[in-house]
Amino acid sequence: MASLWSDRMSRARTPRIPFRVGQVLIGDDPFNGRRLGTVAVIEAPYVGLRTAEPAPGNVIFYDYRQLRYPD
Repeated sequence: MASLWSDRMSRARTPRIPFRVGQVLIGDDPFNGRRLGTVAVIEAPYVGLRTAEPAPGNVIFYDYRQLRYPD
């Protein structure tokens, strides 16, 4: 019973991220800069964007609140 309660409480504390792997997003952060990329990794509350800059295949992590859809 205790493990079931613990499981439910940990899920309740984890933020729901509205993005899915493969979506194209823009990340805007004062430390990482503004970059366009596709979602490669989701580890709440961070989302990893695979970008073409500065080298192909790089994954830069952003807080999910700093991401938006391109215009």
